[in-house]
Amino acid sequence: MRVAVLPFNAAEGTKPAYGRQFAAFAAEQLRAHAQADINPVSYLSQIQDEDGTTRMAFVNIADELLPYEQLKDLFEQAEVDLVMDGMLSQTGETFEMTVRFHQKDNETAIDQETISFQESDIFNQLHRLVKRLADHAEIGLPEMLAGETMEFGTENPQAFLDFLEGYDSLNYIQQANGLVAHEFSPEGAYTALLSAIEKDPKFEGPYAVLVQITRACAHFRIGTFEAAEAALNRAIQIAPDQVGAYFALGELHQSVGSLNKASEFLEKAVQKEPNDPGLINRLGAIQMQLGMPVNAERNFRKAMDLEDDEKPSADFLAMVLQQQGREHEIPGVWKGIVEKNPQNGLAQAKYAISLIQAGREAEGEAVFERALETVDDSTAIKRFYAPVLAQRGEHDRAMDFYEDVLDVAPTEIPVLIEYSQTLEAAGREFEVPAVLKTILGANPDANTRAQALARLIELEQPKRAENVDQARQKMEDGDFNGALAQLKPMRNWLADYWKLWALLSSCHNRLEQFPEAEEAARRLLEIYPGCEPAFGELREALNGQGKDEEAYQIMRFAAANNPGSLPIHINLALAAKRFGQEEEARGLARQIREAVGPNPELDLVLSEIER
Repeated sequence: MRVAVLPFNAAEGTKPAYGRQFAAFAAEQLRAHAQADINPVSYLSQIQDEDGTTRMAFVNIADELLPYEQLKDLFEQAEVDLVMDGMLSQTGETFEMTVRFHQKDNETAIDQETISFQESDIFNQLHRLVKRLADHAEIGLPEMLAGETMEFGTENPQAFLDFLEGYDSLNYIQQANGLVAHEFSPEGAYTALLSAIEKDPKFEGPYAVLVQITRACAHFRIGTFEAAEAALNRAIQIAPDQVGAYFALGELHQSVGSLNKASEFLEKAVQKEPNDPGLINRLGAIQMQLGMPVNAERNFRKAMDLEDDEKPSADFLAMVLQQQGREHEIPGVWKGIVEKNPQNGLAQAKYAISLIQAGREAEGEAVFERALETVDDSTAIKRFYAPVLAQRGEHDRAMDFYEDVLDVAPTEIPVLIEYSQTLEAAGREFEVPAVLKTILGANPDANTRAQALARLIELEQPKRAENVDQARQKMEDGDFNGALAQLKPMRNWLADYWKLWALLSSCHNRLEQFPEAEEAARRLLEIYPGCEPAFGELREALNGQGKDEEAYQIMRFAAANNPGSLPIHINLALAAKRFGQEEEARGLARQIREAVGPNPELDLVLSEIER
């Protein structure tokens, strides 16, 4: 039997989070512990931003029970056999909860009950709700749910309600994938979760959710840094022996570039959990960024000692050795892993690659060849050996290996990309479109999609692609009007060809047609969001229209998401200068000079920023 559980509608003055989470709690208990086919439903509405971004918002459908017509739609669309929904109201510490059940093709509820109970009785009532749902859904209860009582993690009713309120916000962020409504603030969730921790410090749920929600907010840039930091610091005060808040604070500071503070909190986390290789690894990664290779190396080696045979920290250790110019030591790292587990195909492949990169090509190839014969699963060996073979012109054998890997993982996008490139190098361009279409059908990221689609257009529509290239040549010759005349008629034919929009945005900017340049640059970034020159064209187009604040904010966002991009940081400095942020602009110019060193080509631009 397929079952759908709807959020209980909340009456006016009742927190909608309770209605959502009471119902979801019953469903999740049966899904988790009885492996039942139960689907909790969320009411999420879509909100369109001015820039076209679609955001999501939780909706409390009504302050009364739903009419049957809405349930009927659910039965038809979701093909379920049973629906549970309800209504919740709260006055002071008294709840009134109506629960009803409908079967398919039956307008009359097969069961409906309204009960009133005190906050102190919440555990009994939720347990009873689990049993009622199981009874109507014909689900056998495991022992942990079938008894007179069940485990909630706490005996404090208010702590549990606070936990549900905080968890509801985390659930919202996760379901919206970070695209929450602008008016949403996580601070209410922080307060509720801290309240739950204070009421029952032994209740593990709210602490875990607080760590998760602050990490999610940092990742999606929801709320303020200060609010998340304060909540985590308070969690440390309440539960100083727990490690999660220290780790989350380290991650939070890392997200804003405060690496010294990040390292400080991760060190405290490691002190709390000295045998957690994941924590030690994260600390080492921060130390690498801080330019502390000796400390990083020590921690990566410590993490490796604590890890199983796979040794995920070995990759980080190899990187830090390379940073120090000690590439000759890297093969020894992988050799040690291989000697302990000769069937570790991935380690065998990385051992071979490290030998080749250290200039010991013959030894590396010997490791590859021996591993092909001795390792039971040679997929990883072929995956790493194929590009080596392709690079030295052994295209047929490389393609055989790529095809073997794709038999195991037919939608592995990096392998498909390399395979398509090898096909072209081997003169088999006629086979490439099929591979590119497989890439496009594998749901690649937007940047990969843009590149694959561009190459597909060039192979399947060569005359149109050639026209775009001719326009590029005209631009290089200074004939911008001629280039525009050639590009404009192709906008509909090549609407998804990023190279067309890159040329259009640049051409319009050179002719000071700034609104048109802005439109083209925005279209380019829709297709290819990782195209660094596009941000420069958009910045120039916005500045050309006097939209200096918008240009500055866009470049700040771009720089935060591309911390290693020199062109984007130069354009951020230019945007800051135009917006009147003189000190920030000069600071950025100084940082760029320090990073790049003497560079006559950049000197003119940086001098202008520094004036």
